[in-house]
Amino acid sequence: MYPIRQSGLSRRAFLRGLSALGVGAALAACAPSAAPESGTTAGGSGEAPSKEGVTIQYWVFWSQLGALKEAFEQTEEWQEAMGDNTWEFRSGIEQEARLTAVAAGTPPDIGALGNYLDFMIRGVVIPLDDYVEASDIIDPEQFIESNWEVCQHEGKTYGIPANECFVRRGLNYNVRLVEEAGLDPDNPPVTWDELFAWHEKLTKFDSAGNIVQIGIDPYDAEGGTGPGNDGWFLQESWGFNYYNEETREFNLDHDKMAAAFEVMGEFIKLIGPDNLVGLRSVEGQGTWGAAYTAQVQAMIIEGYWHPGETYNENPDVAQYNRATWVPVPEDRRGTKIQFGGGHMVQIFRDGRYKDEAWPIAEWLQSKSCNDLIYDNIGWLPAYKPYFNQADQNKYPGLKFYFDSVAEANYWGPFIRCPIQAFVQQKYQELREAVYRGQMTGAQAAARLQEEAVKELEASGF
Repeated sequence: MYPIRQSGLSRRAFLRGLSALGVGAALAACAPSAAPESGTTAGGSGEAPSKEGVTIQYWVFWSQLGALKEAFEQTEEWQEAMGDNTWEFRSGIEQEARLTAVAAGTPPDIGALGNYLDFMIRGVVIPLDDYVEASDIIDPEQFIESNWEVCQHEGKTYGIPANECFVRRGLNYNVRLVEEAGLDPDNPPVTWDELFAWHEKLTKFDSAGNIVQIGIDPYDAEGGTGPGNDGWFLQESWGFNYYNEETREFNLDHDKMAAAFEVMGEFIKLIGPDNLVGLRSVEGQGTWGAAYTAQVQAMIIEGYWHPGETYNENPDVAQYNRATWVPVPEDRRGTKIQFGGGHMVQIFRDGRYKDEAWPIAEWLQSKSCNDLIYDNIGWLPAYKPYFNQADQNKYPGLKFYFDSVAEANYWGPFIRCPIQAFVQQKYQELREAVYRGQMTGAQAAARLQEEAVKELEASGF
């Protein structure tokens, strides 16, 4: 799960902050080849090794994990990992706060703060290869391959998969709402045209024209993410790669991109852009599953976590949840898409206690830690010793995701683009311009290509 919240701190402001600290864009590593000595920074400055316990700062951007803090601390595995140390565990860290802390040189020691690739490229997190080599727990062979892959940059490891991993693509729908609309839940849509037909049936207005229920917001949750650590659903659905890592060329100004803008925009036009804003403004009817759980949204494109999160938030709704393949254009009918991604923890260059923080990365793979997360939230790690024994039928709709690994015939690529955050921001702006009728899909595609090329040139990569 990767909710992206917009904040007052732009990506450009973040990069200016890094520049002010002397973090050049060409930096790909900021630590010596050997793991730094206890309590030191990668450059050899910072706190001297301490004989007494220290307080390790561990931050995550999700809010759900905060509720498990006391339960974590009661487990033997956590106590063994901490030793004489303790932690300051902060959850729900907003985008502006976390980017500001990193840019100001006051990040946590270890954390899952998003922006993973940006942090790697700009040298604000350290390589972990020496820690991995010395570990009895962290072994690349013990992780799902796609999850380990996203932790790599230029041949070095800059993160350890943790907290929430596994596959990202599935169309979830509420069987009760589908049946009430006269649709067949055993024959779900597989193309965008079929999905729009369901959307029309499931979208309802009251006598005054106010929105009561929507079929789907195609830009909600995984439908609207990207490009980034969770891939880019739009390019996967239409079947193209938006960026070539070898030639450093963008591929955004073409008919498929234009069609994607137009097709996905039609769903919002049916609802009414301002109607959708109004629906989202009601407490409990937000994105990333909230409106689905409130049963004012009948369908959502989300990853494997959706069944578990829905169950833990509202079991009465979860019993109606079912999952199937995400939609594709008619000319790609039969394409079964999946993407393997997830999150990681990184150790920050300007953190105070690197050696002391490393055991947290190891503890996050423990059975007690992941039992608490899986049972209370619904997330899975990429650590095979745990993942392989997880109950695949624990939540309604979850089994689809496990089965999809073997049944998918198209796996979305993980593309490393140095300005992916910029492309994502412009994509969000331009798609809204299309569904508000301010430009065509073709114009939006051309503008996105133009803006991306200019930004890449200006960035110096």
